[in-house]
Amino acid sequence: MIINFLSCNTSPLTVFTPSASNLWDAIKVRHLHNRLGFGIETSQIANALSKSPEVYVDELIDAAINLAPTTIPAWAPLDPVDYAANGFTYGEDENAAFVDETQYTFIKELMDNGVRGRLMLFWHNHLVTKANEYKFAGYAFRYFLALQRNCLGNFKTFIHEMGREEAMLKFLNGFENTAGSPNENYARELYELFTLGEGNGYTEDDIVQTSRALTGYNEYANGENSSILFNETTFDTDDKTIFEQTGNWGYDDVITILFTQKSELIARFICEKIYINFVSPEVDGDIRQNIIYPLAAIFIANNFEIAPVLRTLFKSEHFFDEKARNVIFKSPLDLIIQFITTTGFNFGDYDINKESIKNTSRVFGQNILNPPTVAGWEGDRNWINSGSITFRSAYLCKEVLFWAWDQNEEQFRQFAIDISGNSNDAEVVSKDIFEALMGEIPYTLNDFETGIDIFKSRVPSNYFEQNIWTLGFEGVPLQVRDLIEYIVSLPDYQLK
Repeated sequence: MIINFLSCNTSPLTVFTPSASNLWDAIKVRHLHNRLGFGIETSQIANALSKSPEVYVDELIDAAINLAPTTIPAWAPLDPVDYAANGFTYGEDENAAFVDETQYTFIKELMDNGVRGRLMLFWHNHLVTKANEYKFAGYAFRYFLALQRNCLGNFKTFIHEMGREEAMLKFLNGFENTAGSPNENYARELYELFTLGEGNGYTEDDIVQTSRALTGYNEYANGENSSILFNETTFDTDDKTIFEQTGNWGYDDVITILFTQKSELIARFICEKIYINFVSPEVDGDIRQNIIYPLAAIFIANNFEIAPVLRTLFKSEHFFDEKARNVIFKSPLDLIIQFITTTGFNFGDYDINKESIKNTSRVFGQNILNPPTVAGWEGDRNWINSGSITFRSAYLCKEVLFWAWDQNEEQFRQFAIDISGNSNDAEVVSKDIFEALMGEIPYTLNDFETGIDIFKSRVPSNYFEQNIWTLGFEGVPLQVRDLIEYIVSLPDYQLK
């Protein structure tokens, strides 16, 4: 394994075509799924390798686009005043339970629908709202659905819809934005964080004028925490000048003017953020010129459809270059869900484990639906410090791994049999377990050899020397568990 903190990736954006010297192999399949999803079970790799990378990437993205939406719980579309008539109680405890349910649903999406879940999590960290601040569970679930509906769709439509989501209107004070008393919060973040980047192509006056154009969304349909409606009486009807265009602009006009006047800036800003999150946090002038700007041109040419950008990026030689691997630190949810996915173990009922996953991720700094600021989680190296790296490994070893152990110890033996082809060579089995969990063998040969020693440690050494040992031995499940515990304790396990 090569750890690349600086990308140094000079491969082009052209489609990756396998060759004898650059194979389409399990390493690349795992790399793809670790970035575009949350890992892949070893048993599914053969299917990927039976197709060209170009076809396989298209299949993954098409499948995500065609997934059915999450079933909406009966309470989620309701205004509080309608709760009682539908058999629900509206109160602080009940609302908190529904917020928890929304968080559990989001995490389950990440686990069950890796590609769509990955894109939803990315956009959640871009178009940020915080449930702890707007506090109503109905708004939270509708925000979740907006992420799901738009995460692989049209970015212009996404921005248009998100600005009128109740969660966003309450979180960034659009609900308080009225004629004569404009609130600039959403207008500022629309440009600074959501579309253009800080100080990039707008002025303070553009923010002020835009906030006036976004007035009017200040009326509850039916009491507090109900749907939010447009109220003509609180809309600023005077002319506004936005990006040097003057008129009696309203909400729709702002989006039209923004995407017409600033299309290149938007495309480059968003494509760079996609690159940082999915390829490498290290970006320089060459990366911008050769990768990000061509992706931005594709974004514009496709009228801001997201999928064509993703297809181009994830099929590229640049993405599959070995220098693109092991350059991003796993988020807490990455760490947990990728481990669950790649092992393929039966960990028991999600309803039993979900609270542990949610709360531990929160303790490690990733509280789903509640990023720390409007700028989201900083991510990458900020996920790790001298304390968290130890506790992250301990949680996988002492909690998550033992969910599977308690379900069925024999599945650990079967895991080793399946990934190694029932090999009787302990070094081959160890190597295959390393690669299943890490994509490759560790950064240092010493770490790898230590892992082999740990795998063998419960068995007399002469059993290996005389080729007596097999995966049928009684202690094999413990051997496999020992090695997995060692692997997840390695510092380079924190990378993807």
